[in-house]
This record gives sequence, C-alpha cells and structure tokens, in this order.
Amino acid sequence: MSNLFSYDFRYDENVYETETSLKQEEVEEGIGRIYYKLVDPRTIVNGGEIDDSGHRLLRSKHEQFVRDALHGLSSGFAVLDASQPWLAFWSLNSLDIMGCDIDPQLRRRAVETVKRFQSENGGFCGGNRQLPHMAGSFAAIMTLVLVGDDEAYKSIDGEEMYLWMMTMKQPDGSFAMHTDGEVDVRGIYCAMVIASLLNIMTPELIANSANFISQCQTCEGGIGPYPGVEAHGGYTMCGLAALEILGKTDVLDLGRLARWMSSRQLAFEGGFSGRTNKLVDGCYSHWVGGAFALLQKALKRSQSDGYLYDRAALQRYVLTCCQDGRMGGLRDKPGKSSDLYHTLYCLSGLSLSQHYMGVNPEELISDSASIYSVPARMMQWDSIPIGTEILGLRSNMVKPVHPVYGVSLVPLAKCIKYFYSLPPLAASFT
Repeated sequence: MSNLFSYDFRYDENVYETETSLKQEEVEEGIGRIYYKLVDPRTIVNGGEIDDSGHRLLRSKHEQFVRDALHGLSSGFAVLDASQPWLAFWSLNSLDIMGCDIDPQLRRRAVETVKRFQSENGGFCGGNRQLPHMAGSFAAIMTLVLVGDDEAYKSIDGEEMYLWMMTMKQPDGSFAMHTDGEVDVRGIYCAMVIASLLNIMTPELIANSANFISQCQTCEGGIGPYPGVEAHGGYTMCGLAALEILGKTDVLDLGRLARWMSSRQLAFEGGFSGRTNKLVDGCYSHWVGGAFALLQKALKRSQSDGYLYDRAALQRYVLTCCQDGRMGGLRDKPGKSSDLYHTLYCLSGLSLSQHYMGVNPEELISDSASIYSVPARMMQWDSIPIGTEILGLRSNMVKPVHPVYGVSLVPLAKCIKYFYSLPPLAASFT
C-alpha cells in the first residue's frame, strides 16, 4: 500500500505546453492541496507520507443525495429524457452497493416506471415514445435485477427482447444500438449481458462477436468502440466483460492490454484516466477498475499475485477527491458537481478496489466457450476475503460488485436462478 506523497509524481510535459498539459497542471494543483493536508508533518522531510487512517465514506450524505433525486429532478434534467432507465439504475444500484434499504414502495415504483419503456416490438426505450435502444434495455433490465422479485422478472418479455436484438445484430458480430443507429462494442456488451441473464443466448446471437471485439484492440493495447478507433476505458471494460461472458478473453493480446490498462492509473492522483493523455475521472474507477478484475482472471493471476494497479491509491482518490461533503453524492474530480452517474461508478470502483473479485482456479469450468456454461461461470465470481483491502475506516466497506454486470452478487444470483429455472425461450427460435 503506497502512501508516499511527492510533487515529483506530477505529469511531466517535457517543456512543451499544450491546452491539455495546462489543464492537467490545474487538476494536479487542486488534488495536491487535498493530499498535502493529509501528510504526516513528521515525514515531510522524506517526501511526505499520507495518513490514510481517517478517510470516511460519507454514506448517509450520499444516500440522501440519491433519495432526493428519486423524489424529483429539476427541469434541467430534461436533457436526460432519453436516459430515464439509466437514472433508475444509477440510483437503485448506488443505494444497493452502499447497503441502503430499497423499500417495497420504491421497488414497485421502479418496476412500474421501467415497464412503461418496454416496446411492443421488443427492447426498452430510453423514454416514452422513443425507439428501443440497446443501452436503455441494459439499464432497464439491470434495474429490474436490482428490484429482484417475480413481478420484476415477469415484466420482461424475453422472447420479444431476443427477436429485437437479432434485428440489431450485424453480420460482423456487432450490434446496432438502435434501428439505423451507431455500431460499437457497447452493443455487444449490452446484448451479452441481457441474453446471459434472461437465458436467451443462442449461437446465432453470439456469432462473430468475439472476433469483432478482438479487431477493436488497438496498437496501444486497449479496446476502442470499433476497429481503427482510439482505445478507451469504457469500451475496454465493455469488450473484456463481453468476452468473459463468451468465454473468449484469449482472443486478445492480454500483455498489451495489461500495459495499456496499467498506464491508465495516474501516479500523482491515484485515480484512472479513460484514454492516453486525458484527465483523471472518478467514473473510471469502475470502467477501468472493473476491467482489471476481468484481466486478472484472464491472465490466470491469483489473489497471491496481487492486483496490477494500486488499489489503495484509487480508494484514496475516491474518498478524498470525489466525495461532495456539502451536497452529498460523488463526482468526477475536485471542482466538479456530484451527479448520479459518478455517484454510482465511483462507488462501484470503490467496491472493486476493496474486494478481490475472482474465481477459484480449482473450480474453473473447462468448456468455457459453451453458451450452456454461462450461468455457472458467472456465478463462480465471488469476493475472496483474504484479498480485502479497506482504506481508512473499516465502515467504509461497501458490497462486493460483480465485475461483469456491475451489480452486487445477491440480486444477480436471484435473477440467474429465476430465468435458468425456466425452459429456455431460445429453444423455440432455432
């Protein structure tokens, strides 16, 4: 656990100033002021050691921030009209990860809200009278997973969902996000998550998808949205998670991927950036942090091998730089406002850095590429207690999050058990 503070860790622009390097210096100055206050004065002559003992997750403030949003948002949020399932998902998932109560009334409200967005032609829309969308469908399904009861599960029309996703399927293995919409790795991830949860995976649905993702790996090592485009932390997470569902992470150059991902953690800030020469952002605690858990498994690294990034440094960044102590909620970086998106993904990243998520190597399923092995393989993921690392107060611990699905383990297991106890709908499609 590294707690050394030094301004020598800052970005070196090699004398050539750019708009990006000047912004980087500004961010470092703000974060430096926060970290310097935490330095033990007795160690300052040696560079300074940060005292991490007092870091506290402001759980009650963040809970109130989310609950206030659930009571109603201002007119300014009209710009997110096409993201209504996401607002529900970010809110409920944040509460669940923190261990806050989601009462029956809120669960019913979530189901009734999401049901309105289900298209009669399959899939879920981002809002009323809109086109069904792959990302909106992901958020809607995951919201219902978090509700976690029969009413929520029965509200999903799995057969129409499958038929709609097949209309989004492209010959190269990718998926359009909506009718005549953009094609990128997100579509594959959303489709694989939905299909694996609802027991509607078929050879036709997954055909060529792993190959498409492999073509999106760039010369840097990360994964871009589609072939020939710059690598990005979010697309890397989506691509790697989709390959984990497919049991085909070996199609990637994992060594190159590991080098690119490791370079996303910034030495001074401790948090992750999403792309080369970009600023730190709290949301990548999830997008890159979750990808690291998947990479560990793909590389066959055990808990004893340690993580490929500094987990304590990431927790320090989230707890000291991303929490809004006045309004509640979490944010991108100091100076930014908290919002539901960053609240969820900072909390998820915090969880993924606290818990060592993995699979017992002695229990690995050999036929990992079979669609019939998916539910068993996904439920093998668990938090390995000996790998737990909590920075600051012990009460900072949040629930373990599944690195593929981004939700806690209990509602995920309930959903998988429910849908895989039913006859596979896909049997009538082939």
